[in-house]
Amino acid sequence: MAQQSAARLRFMACRQAAGEPQCELRGALSMTSEERREARRKRRQEKRARAKAERTKSCTLANVASMDSLVSASRRAARGVMWKHSVQRYMAYYLLNAARTRDDMLAGRDVRRGFTRFDVVERGKVRHISAPRISERVVQKSLTRNVLTPALVPTATYSNAANIEGRGTEYSIRLMKRHLAANWRKRGRDGYILLMDDAGYFDSLLHGCAKRLVANAVPDAGAVALAGLFVDAHGERGLGLGSEPDQVLAVCYQNGIDHYIAEMLGVDAFGRYMDDSYCIHESKEYLQVCLMLIERKCAEIGLTLHPTKTRIVKLSRGFVWLKKRFFCSETGRVVVRPSRDAVTRERRKLKRMAGLYRKGALTYEDAASSYQSWRGSMKHLDAHDTVLSMDALFKYLFHDEKR
Repeated sequence: MAQQSAARLRFMACRQAAGEPQCELRGALSMTSEERREARRKRRQEKRARAKAERTKSCTLANVASMDSLVSASRRAARGVMWKHSVQRYMAYYLLNAARTRDDMLAGRDVRRGFTRFDVVERGKVRHISAPRISERVVQKSLTRNVLTPALVPTATYSNAANIEGRGTEYSIRLMKRHLAANWRKRGRDGYILLMDDAGYFDSLLHGCAKRLVANAVPDAGAVALAGLFVDAHGERGLGLGSEPDQVLAVCYQNGIDHYIAEMLGVDAFGRYMDDSYCIHESKEYLQVCLMLIERKCAEIGLTLHPTKTRIVKLSRGFVWLKKRFFCSETGRVVVRPSRDAVTRERRKLKRMAGLYRKGALTYEDAASSYQSWRGSMKHLDAHDTVLSMDALFKYLFHDEKR
């Protein structure tokens, strides 16, 4: 009895130190456990609401259309592309263009100017690019920096790494290594990983889901309407690869699924890089159940998991993710190497560049710059022998260059 009274006194002292009124303290002591859980839940919701309001108070159309935002967006949009004639024309009068854009936005006029459409081939796969005009790209950059990024990115899980400042491919690789090391400490090399890949990701995104994502995160109706215009510019379904707002929307499109996996399914580890994701657990059967539940969640937002790229792999065998091969050694060291296909592709590329160099269609400086770019991507991998062999191949192919 004395111990219970002492506990009550300590409880009241702690709550009083937090600044709560005496009447609320007495009420808290008389609450049941269920009522206390409900009160904690309510306080958490109120705290999240206050944090959201503070985070999104500047996410307004007026802020997007301000001269400071548009001028800053103009300079950022011109970086690296000042060699283009259209960008040079726009930047010659960027203050006047920003003022005109501001008037159009505040008056509710359409600021969309259409796309320049072209295709690129990446590792044998054709990708359709829809690049906006420079005047529209300035508005998109301002919208992304002032509304979409501060409103949507904080709602993503920490394991979502694509197109987020401070994260990226290296972040995802480090996270995977930490997850594999934690699994090895628990059960050695036993365990399984569920590798998932969405089929036709950008082309499958539903406009209604993308708009609801923005509307739930951004309180300003004008900013929500502007984001909806850029979404509708891509037709009835899907988003483009060349627009900055589309990149942010694609990154956060599966936030609900990510939180469902991380908080409800009870897997040991989870990570995502755009449309590539994984789950780690000790039981293969449990991951099969998780896969069925995730497929159901994906179908609700118009996504389909790729039937051949989605699979469950035993961790002791090693696996390929983000074009990198991961496996744990007998001592628990996590080894990350480039995939065999990536090395073969670079060898063939060097031989093609050597042929162009012999014909005079490619300079040695351009070839060396391209190779050094690939070589730099190997810096954080366990690829010392691979890099040495590639260095030898490069020197052999370009041995007649006088340096």
